Amino acid sequence: MYIDPKRIEFVITNACSGKCRHCSNGGSRTESGSIDADAAVSAVNRLADRYQIESLMTFGGEPLLYPDTVCKIHAAARDFGIPKRQLITNGYFSRNENRIEEVARCLCSSGVNDVLLSVDAFHQEYIPLGPVMYFAEALLKHGIPSLRVQPAWLADEGHDNQYNAETKRLLKLFGDKGIEANHGNVIFAAGNALKYLSDWFPSPEEVDLSEPCGSAPYTSRPDEIESFCIDPNGDVCFCSITIGNIYKQDVIEIIDNYDPYHIPSIRAVLEGGVPGLMRYAEKEGILVDISDCRTACNACRKIMTALKNRTAVT
Repeated sequence: MYIDPKRIEFVITNACSGKCRHCSNGGSRTESGSIDADAAVSAVNRLADRYQIESLMTFGGEPLLYPDTVCKIHAAARDFGIPKRQLITNGYFSRNENRIEEVARCLCSSGVNDVLLSVDAFHQEYIPLGPVMYFAEALLKHGIPSLRVQPAWLADEGHDNQYNAETKRLLKLFGDKGIEANHGNVIFAAGNALKYLSDWFPSPEEVDLSEPCGSAPYTSRPDEIESFCIDPNGDVCFCSITIGNIYKQDVIEIIDNYDPYHIPSIRAVLEGGVPGLMRYAEKEGILVDISDCRTACNACRKIMTALKNRTAVT
Protein backbone atom coordinates (compact mmCIF):
# COMPACT_ATOMS: atom_id res chain seq x y z
CA MET A 1 0.00 0.00 0.00
CA TYR A 2 1.53 3.26 -1.16
CA ILE A 3 -1.16 5.60 0.17
CA ASP A 4 -2.09 5.73 3.85
CA PRO A 5 -4.01 9.02 4.06
CA LYS A 6 -3.81 11.04 7.24
CA ARG A 7 -4.90 14.31 5.64
CA ILE A 8 -7.38 15.22 2.89
CA GLU A 9 -7.33 18.54 1.09
CA PHE A 10 -10.05 19.96 -1.15
CA VAL A 11 -9.57 22.79 -3.62
CA ILE A 12 -13.09 24.19 -3.52
CA THR A 13 -12.60 26.44 -6.56
CA ASN A 14 -9.83 27.96 -8.64
CA ALA A 15 -11.78 31.22 -8.84
CA CYS A 16 -10.47 33.93 -6.56
CA SER A 17 -11.38 37.38 -5.31
CA GLY A 18 -7.75 38.49 -5.61
CA LYS A 19 -5.13 38.67 -8.35
CA CYS A 20 -2.06 38.41 -6.18
CA ARG A 21 1.41 38.77 -7.64
CA HIS A 22 2.77 36.00 -5.44
CA CYS A 23 0.12 33.40 -6.34
CA SER A 24 1.64 30.09 -7.34
CA ASN A 25 -1.30 29.21 -9.59
CA GLY A 26 -1.53 32.48 -11.44
CA GLY A 27 -3.85 32.35 -14.44
CA SER A 28 -5.99 29.46 -13.20
CA ARG A 29 -7.52 31.82 -10.62
CA THR A 30 -9.77 33.21 -13.36
CA GLU A 31 -11.57 29.87 -13.68
CA SER A 32 -15.13 29.57 -12.43
CA GLY A 33 -17.05 26.68 -10.89
CA SER A 34 -16.53 24.63 -7.76
CA ILE A 35 -16.12 21.07 -6.61
CA ASP A 36 -19.31 19.03 -6.44
CA ALA A 37 -20.31 19.09 -2.77
CA ASP A 38 -22.06 15.70 -2.77
CA ALA A 39 -19.11 13.97 -4.43
CA ALA A 40 -16.72 15.58 -1.96
CA VAL A 41 -18.83 14.55 1.03
CA SER A 42 -19.03 11.00 -0.32
CA ALA A 43 -15.23 10.91 -0.60
CA VAL A 44 -14.89 12.15 2.99
CA ASN A 45 -17.28 9.47 4.21
CA ARG A 46 -15.52 6.68 2.33
CA LEU A 47 -12.06 7.74 3.46
CA ALA A 48 -12.95 8.39 7.08
CA ASP A 49 -14.75 5.06 7.30
CA ARG A 50 -11.60 3.19 6.32
CA TYR A 51 -8.67 5.34 7.47
CA GLN A 52 -7.70 7.27 10.58
CA ILE A 53 -7.90 10.70 8.99
CA GLU A 54 -6.29 13.30 11.24
CA SER A 55 -7.06 16.50 9.34
CA LEU A 56 -9.07 17.94 6.49
CA MET A 57 -8.45 21.24 4.76
CA THR A 58 -10.44 23.34 2.29
CA PHE A 59 -8.83 26.09 0.26
CA GLY A 60 -8.75 27.57 -3.24
CA GLY A 61 -8.75 30.01 -5.10
CA GLU A 62 -11.06 31.62 -2.63
CA PRO A 63 -13.14 28.82 -1.08
CA LEU A 64 -15.69 31.16 0.51
CA LEU A 65 -17.00 32.11 -2.90
CA TYR A 66 -18.83 28.79 -2.32
CA PRO A 67 -19.43 28.74 1.45
CA ASP A 68 -22.25 26.18 1.35
CA THR A 69 -19.89 23.64 -0.22
CA VAL A 70 -17.20 24.40 2.36
CA CYS A 71 -19.67 23.94 5.21
CA LYS A 72 -21.04 20.64 3.86
CA ILE A 73 -17.54 19.17 3.59
CA HIS A 74 -16.54 20.25 7.08
CA ALA A 75 -19.80 19.02 8.59
CA ALA A 76 -19.09 15.59 7.09
CA ALA A 77 -15.57 15.69 8.54
CA ARG A 78 -16.95 16.62 11.95
CA ASP A 79 -19.57 13.86 11.84
CA PHE A 80 -16.92 11.27 11.00
CA GLY A 81 -14.67 12.41 13.83
CA ILE A 82 -11.86 14.00 11.84
CA PRO A 83 -10.29 16.10 14.60
CA LYS A 84 -8.62 18.97 12.70
CA ARG A 85 -10.90 20.77 10.23
CA GLN A 86 -9.03 23.61 8.61
CA LEU A 87 -9.94 26.40 6.21
CA ILE A 88 -7.52 28.69 4.39
CA THR A 89 -9.15 31.86 3.07
CA ASN A 90 -8.23 35.41 2.15
CA GLY A 91 -11.40 36.47 4.00
CA TYR A 92 -12.77 38.54 1.12
CA PHE A 93 -15.92 37.11 -0.44
CA SER A 94 -18.42 39.92 0.24
CA ARG A 95 -18.62 43.54 1.37
CA ASN A 96 -22.08 43.02 2.85
CA GLU A 97 -21.77 42.76 6.63
CA ASN A 98 -24.92 40.63 6.96
CA ARG A 99 -23.54 38.17 4.45
CA ILE A 100 -20.18 38.09 6.19
CA GLU A 101 -21.92 37.38 9.52
CA GLU A 102 -23.99 34.62 7.93
CA VAL A 103 -20.96 32.87 6.47
CA ALA A 104 -18.98 33.15 9.72
CA ARG A 105 -21.91 31.63 11.61
CA CYS A 106 -22.22 28.80 9.07
CA LEU A 107 -18.51 27.96 9.28
CA CYS A 108 -18.55 27.79 13.07
CA SER A 109 -21.71 25.69 13.21
CA SER A 110 -20.48 23.29 10.53
CA GLY A 111 -17.45 22.33 12.57
CA VAL A 112 -14.56 24.32 11.09
CA ASN A 113 -12.14 24.57 14.00
CA ASP A 114 -9.06 26.20 12.52
CA VAL A 115 -9.14 29.18 10.15
CA LEU A 116 -5.98 30.48 8.53
CA LEU A 117 -6.54 33.97 7.19
CA SER A 118 -4.21 34.94 4.32
CA VAL A 119 -3.06 38.47 5.08
CA ASP A 120 0.16 40.01 3.79
CA ALA A 121 1.55 42.72 1.54
CA PHE A 122 0.62 40.79 -1.59
CA HIS A 123 -2.99 39.95 -0.73
CA GLN A 124 -3.70 43.48 0.42
CA GLU A 125 -2.59 44.95 -2.89
CA TYR A 126 -5.96 43.78 -4.22
CA ILE A 127 -8.05 42.83 -1.22
CA PRO A 128 -9.52 45.56 1.03
CA LEU A 129 -8.65 45.07 4.67
CA GLY A 130 -12.00 46.28 6.07
CA PRO A 131 -14.17 43.28 5.06
CA VAL A 132 -11.37 40.89 6.03
CA MET A 133 -11.12 42.38 9.51
CA TYR A 134 -14.90 42.33 9.90
CA PHE A 135 -14.92 38.64 8.90
CA ALA A 136 -12.21 37.87 11.47
CA GLU A 137 -14.20 39.63 14.20
CA ALA A 138 -17.37 37.76 13.17
CA LEU A 139 -15.55 34.43 13.45
CA LEU A 140 -14.40 35.30 16.95
CA LYS A 141 -17.89 36.41 17.92
CA HIS A 142 -19.38 33.10 16.77
CA GLY A 143 -16.79 31.08 18.67
CA ILE A 144 -14.28 29.82 16.14
CA PRO A 145 -11.88 27.63 18.15
CA SER A 146 -8.75 28.78 16.32
CA LEU A 147 -8.13 31.81 14.11
CA ARG A 148 -4.67 32.77 12.92
CA VAL A 149 -3.22 35.01 10.25
CA GLN A 150 -1.27 33.11 7.58
CA PRO A 151 1.26 35.42 5.88
CA ALA A 152 3.38 34.78 2.80
CA TRP A 153 7.01 35.85 3.15
CA LEU A 154 9.35 36.87 0.36
CA ALA A 155 12.76 35.17 0.58
CA ASP A 156 12.12 34.33 4.24
CA GLU A 157 10.48 35.91 7.27
CA GLY A 158 13.72 37.46 8.45
CA HIS A 159 14.63 39.05 5.13
CA ASP A 160 14.59 42.85 5.20
CA ASN A 161 12.52 43.91 2.20
CA GLN A 162 9.60 46.26 1.62
CA TYR A 163 7.07 43.45 1.22
CA ASN A 164 7.94 41.72 4.46
CA ALA A 165 7.92 45.09 6.26
CA GLU A 166 4.38 45.78 5.06
CA THR A 167 3.30 42.26 5.99
CA LYS A 168 4.58 42.77 9.54
CA ARG A 169 2.66 46.04 9.76
CA LEU A 170 -0.54 44.27 8.72
CA LEU A 171 0.03 41.42 11.16
CA LYS A 172 0.30 43.91 14.00
CA LEU A 173 -3.19 45.22 13.21
CA PHE A 174 -4.57 41.72 13.80
CA GLY A 175 -2.28 41.10 16.74
CA ASP A 176 -3.71 44.18 18.42
CA LYS A 177 -7.09 42.43 18.29
CA GLY A 178 -5.69 39.26 19.82
CA ILE A 179 -5.37 37.34 16.53
CA GLU A 180 -1.97 35.69 16.39
CA ALA A 181 0.08 35.07 13.26
CA ASN A 182 0.94 31.56 12.14
CA HIS A 183 4.47 30.96 10.87
CA GLY A 184 3.11 31.31 7.33
CA ASN A 185 4.93 30.16 4.23
CA VAL A 186 7.74 31.30 1.97
CA ILE A 187 6.69 32.23 -1.57
CA PHE A 188 7.95 29.73 -4.11
CA ALA A 189 8.75 30.20 -7.76
CA ALA A 190 5.62 29.28 -9.70
CA GLY A 191 2.69 30.94 -11.44
CA ASN A 192 2.41 34.68 -10.86
CA ALA A 193 5.32 34.64 -8.43
CA LEU A 194 7.66 33.46 -11.14
CA LYS A 195 6.22 36.02 -13.55
CA TYR A 196 6.29 39.08 -11.30
CA LEU A 197 8.90 38.29 -8.64
CA SER A 198 11.46 36.33 -10.62
CA ASP A 199 14.40 38.45 -9.44
CA TRP A 200 13.89 37.11 -5.92
CA PHE A 201 14.44 33.47 -6.85
CA PRO A 202 17.57 31.51 -7.75
CA SER A 203 18.55 31.70 -11.40
CA PRO A 204 17.87 28.59 -13.53
CA GLU A 205 21.62 27.92 -13.56
CA GLU A 206 21.56 27.52 -9.78
CA VAL A 207 18.79 24.89 -9.71
CA ASP A 208 19.83 21.52 -8.31
CA LEU A 209 17.97 18.93 -10.38
CA SER A 210 19.50 16.10 -8.35
CA GLU A 211 17.32 16.99 -5.35
CA PRO A 212 15.55 13.75 -4.30
CA CYS A 213 11.81 13.54 -4.82
CA GLY A 214 9.97 14.40 -1.61
CA SER A 215 12.75 16.49 -0.06
CA ALA A 216 11.28 19.91 -0.92
CA PRO A 217 8.80 21.63 1.44
CA TYR A 218 5.15 20.57 1.06
CA THR A 219 6.12 17.42 -0.86
CA SER A 220 6.42 13.71 -0.18
CA ARG A 221 7.65 10.69 -2.09
CA PRO A 222 5.06 9.22 -4.48
CA ASP A 223 5.40 5.85 -2.73
CA GLU A 224 4.86 7.25 0.79
CA ILE A 225 1.68 9.33 0.47
CA GLU A 226 -0.10 10.48 3.62
CA SER A 227 -1.84 13.52 2.12
CA PHE A 228 -3.49 14.24 -1.19
CA CYS A 229 -5.65 16.89 -2.76
CA ILE A 230 -8.95 16.70 -4.63
CA ASP A 231 -9.37 19.42 -7.27
CA PRO A 232 -12.60 21.12 -8.39
CA ASN A 233 -12.75 18.86 -11.45
CA GLY A 234 -12.61 15.78 -9.22
CA ASP A 235 -8.97 14.88 -9.85
CA VAL A 236 -7.12 13.21 -6.99
CA CYS A 237 -3.63 14.71 -6.97
CA PHE A 238 -0.40 15.07 -5.09
CA CYS A 239 2.32 17.41 -6.35
CA SER A 240 1.80 17.47 -10.13
CA ILE A 241 0.54 13.90 -10.37
CA THR A 242 -3.09 12.92 -10.96
CA ILE A 243 -3.99 9.35 -9.97
CA GLY A 244 -7.76 9.27 -10.48
CA ASN A 245 -11.01 11.21 -10.40
CA ILE A 246 -13.75 10.94 -7.78
CA TYR A 247 -16.42 11.78 -10.37
CA LYS A 248 -15.47 8.65 -12.31
CA GLN A 249 -14.20 6.22 -9.65
CA ASP A 250 -14.68 5.39 -6.00
CA VAL A 251 -11.91 7.08 -4.03
CA ILE A 252 -11.06 3.83 -2.23
CA GLU A 253 -10.67 2.11 -5.57
CA ILE A 254 -8.31 4.88 -6.68
CA ILE A 255 -6.15 4.33 -3.60
CA ASP A 256 -6.17 0.54 -3.85
CA ASN A 257 -5.23 0.57 -7.54
CA TYR A 258 -2.39 3.05 -7.18
CA ASP A 259 1.07 1.60 -7.74
CA PRO A 260 3.73 4.21 -8.53
CA TYR A 261 6.13 1.58 -9.82
CA HIS A 262 3.62 0.59 -12.51
CA ILE A 263 3.33 4.19 -13.75
CA PRO A 264 6.43 4.83 -15.89
CA SER A 265 6.69 8.60 -15.27
CA ILE A 266 6.39 8.26 -11.49
CA ARG A 267 8.80 5.34 -11.41
CA ALA A 268 11.27 7.44 -13.38
CA VAL A 269 11.10 10.20 -10.75
CA LEU A 270 11.44 7.78 -7.86
CA GLU A 271 14.44 6.03 -9.35
CA GLY A 272 16.19 8.92 -11.07
CA GLY A 273 14.72 12.22 -9.89
CA VAL A 274 14.14 14.97 -12.43
CA PRO A 275 17.01 13.78 -14.68
CA GLY A 276 15.38 10.34 -14.77
CA LEU A 277 12.02 11.87 -15.63
CA MET A 278 13.62 13.90 -18.43
CA ARG A 279 15.18 10.76 -19.88
CA TYR A 280 11.83 8.98 -19.78
CA ALA A 281 10.08 11.90 -21.50
CA GLU A 282 12.72 11.99 -24.21
CA LYS A 283 12.22 8.26 -24.85
CA GLU A 284 8.54 9.06 -25.31
CA GLY A 285 9.44 11.72 -27.87
CA ILE A 286 8.72 14.67 -25.57
CA LEU A 287 11.35 17.37 -25.23
CA VAL A 288 10.59 19.90 -22.49
CA ASP A 289 12.46 23.17 -22.11
CA ILE A 290 13.12 23.59 -18.40
CA SER A 291 15.51 26.51 -18.75
CA ASP A 292 13.00 28.81 -17.03
CA CYS A 293 12.50 26.52 -14.00
CA ARG A 294 13.77 27.81 -10.66
CA THR A 295 13.41 24.59 -8.63
CA ALA A 296 13.55 20.87 -9.27
CA CYS A 297 9.83 20.74 -8.46
CA ASN A 298 9.12 23.35 -11.17
CA ALA A 299 10.94 21.19 -13.68
CA CYS A 300 9.15 18.02 -12.56
CA ARG A 301 5.73 19.68 -12.82
CA LYS A 302 6.48 21.04 -16.28
CA ILE A 303 7.56 17.63 -17.58
CA MET A 304 4.65 15.83 -15.90
CA THR A 305 2.22 18.33 -17.43
CA ALA A 306 3.68 17.73 -20.89
CA LEU A 307 3.32 13.99 -20.44
CA LYS A 308 -0.24 14.35 -19.17
CA ASN A 309 -1.22 16.62 -22.07
CA ARG A 310 0.26 14.17 -24.54
CA THR A 311 -1.80 11.37 -23.00
CA ALA A 312 -4.95 13.49 -23.10
CA VAL A 313 -4.45 14.23 -26.79
CA THR A 314 -3.74 10.65 -27.79
